[in-house]
Amino acid sequence: MKFSKRVKPRSISPFVVLALILLIGGGMLTIMFGLLWATRSARANALIAAVTLSTYTAAPPTNTPTPLAVGDILTVAPVSVTPILTDPRPPTNTPTPVLRPTGYYAAPANPTPIPTPILPEAAPFPSSCDGPGRMNILVIGMDGRSANYDRAARADALAVVGVNFGDRTAQILSLPRDLWVQIPEHGNNALHENRINTAYALGQQYSYPGGGPAFQAYTISQNFGLRIDRTVVLNFSTFEQAVDAIGGVDIEVLKAIRDEKYPDDFGGTLVLEIPAGWVHMDGRTALMYARTRHQDSDFGRMRRQQQVLMAIRDKLLTPETIVALPALAQLVYNSVRTDLTLDEVGLLGCAGPQIPSESITRLVMDLAMVEAFTAETGAQVLRPKMDVILPLLEAFSTGQ
Repeated sequence: MKFSKRVKPRSISPFVVLALILLIGGGMLTIMFGLLWATRSARANALIAAVTLSTYTAAPPTNTPTPLAVGDILTVAPVSVTPILTDPRPPTNTPTPVLRPTGYYAAPANPTPIPTPILPEAAPFPSSCDGPGRMNILVIGMDGRSANYDRAARADALAVVGVNFGDRTAQILSLPRDLWVQIPEHGNNALHENRINTAYALGQQYSYPGGGPAFQAYTISQNFGLRIDRTVVLNFSTFEQAVDAIGGVDIEVLKAIRDEKYPDDFGGTLVLEIPAGWVHMDGRTALMYARTRHQDSDFGRMRRQQQVLMAIRDKLLTPETIVALPALAQLVYNSVRTDLTLDEVGLLGCAGPQIPSESITRLVMDLAMVEAFTAETGAQVLRPKMDVILPLLEAFSTGQ
């Protein structure tokens, strides 16, 4: 048997081996660098998406990665801010602080002075019981029971009584307490407008000569041209005690009264009922009858006050009241504020009983003589119509 010739394997050059190694290694490096580049691009895109806020719509992504510079990665786009129109916080019970004033200033009104009405000259002050002569007395009923007439309080009732000593006549003129008039200049206070019954308090507060009564009289005189000679001031308690001292009074009540808001002495109210017809009233009842006003008005109230004054006068002239006069005189001396002298009280005591009831004229400044309006302060007040009031003032000033 013959064997074939041995085939020797071809030997591989070392250079070939080295080329294969470099080729394989380069391919692997290329793959690794590609993966690293893709990873780096993904991380850069994620970082930009996290920090970039914009109002425009981004373009759709592509498969081709966009090379980024370091400056692009570190740059933050501007942030748009949407304003909050409502407070998202839940409401609380804490009140909102209110700005409070620390002072007060009111510009002076400086009203134009109204001329004082010119009335026929009244008879001179009397010097004897037989006259001639006339005495005008302002009667002021104070609001409350305090016997301190030096306090700065308002008047609750105002009436002027004129007594003619020569012809034995008299007039009673009642003034609404809510009249809106000019308050004369006093002290450092300029002329201004206010309720007529505030003059008493102002006279006391600013030490006007003669105090509240004198300034109340001066205010009435300046606005209506009346000469006021003397003043008498009394409070609720004095009025009640005076009526009780003469044994009460008899009054004809023309219409039954029901006042569901009559003010009591403790800051509250009570229901007041007085039947129609002749009623005998003690001091407390007579005061209620003279003060009630809610069932009609202040004008009805003033007529009732005049009715009570006439009932007191009539009772004083009865024989059975003579024994009560000393007690009444003592009460008046201790509880009434007046500038009447004892001689002048004697003149009134002499002429008064000689004046018949039919010779006493009762006058009221009523609704037809005023205009109701609301002041700047919100107060409901009455402005006098001077052209309508003038004949009333002239009628009051007649006699001698």
